[in-house]
Amino acid sequence: MSENLIISIWILSAIYCLYKLYQRSKASSLDGVTGYTPGLELIMVIILGPLLAIIDMSLTWIRIYKEAEEARRRSDK
Repeated sequence: MSENLIISIWILSAIYCLYKLYQRSKASSLDGVTGYTPGLELIMVIILGPLLAIIDMSLTWIRIYKEAEEARRRSDK
């Protein structure tokens, strides 16, 4: 039971990280470039998927919280 849960979390986080990698590569590719392959980044994303997903979600939460605090300070003034 716990092995299946760990494997499913690993797969879901790897899919999430692959999606984020695809978004980044799509934004950074130059016009006319065809067949962009991230190479070793893809392998590392699959291996380190859970760690990268946790870090990305934590940084996103920190950014959202920071923006909310700044908005609260502006509204208090």
